[in-house]
Amino acid sequence: DRKMTAELLRKLGNIAAVGTISEVVEAKALVRVTLLDRVTDLLPVLMFANTFKKHFVPLRVGEQVIVISPYGEASSGFVIRGIFNRGCREPELANDTTEVMEFEDGTVVLYDTKAKVLFLNCVQDIKVVAGGKIEIKCPSVSIEGNVNVIGNLKVSGTIEDVKGDLTSHNHPDASAR
Repeated sequence: DRKMTAELLRKLGNIAAVGTISEVVEAKALVRVTLLDRVTDLLPVLMFANTFKKHFVPLRVGEQVIVISPYGEASSGFVIRGIFNRGCREPELANDTTEVMEFEDGTVVLYDTKAKVLFLNCVQDIKVVAGGKIEIKCPSVSIEGNVNVIGNLKVSGTIEDVKGDLTSHNHPDASAR
């Protein structure tokens, strides 16, 4: 009976355990986790994935996680990740009305439902590739910096510079185009 009780206690203790990722299989959702004094077999990591959408977030050695083993056997478990802790704090801009994605290079994407603002601060380039049109509808667009257009430019409306309307602009030299 003591063996049975010890085995039952071991299995109960394995149902949910907090540990740290000790090995990552690159570009796969598979890790080994250190739980107290032992390391698990390779375990799958819970991600948002189905036939509609797949969302992969790279795993990191040292990330704090929970290993769930439904039958008390750690080798047949899976990993739930994303526990904020002293080594991985909440993003600085986090609050009750803002979803924040903060990347290791400093790029930040956030949406604030109270202010109704979607904000992107990218530390380098942004590239948008579309197989069709890109449509922007809003009352006003401000662009700070240089603008390069490769291809045709069609304008419906008035073109102005700091001196005003350019619609009926004439060149002093009639042959200038």
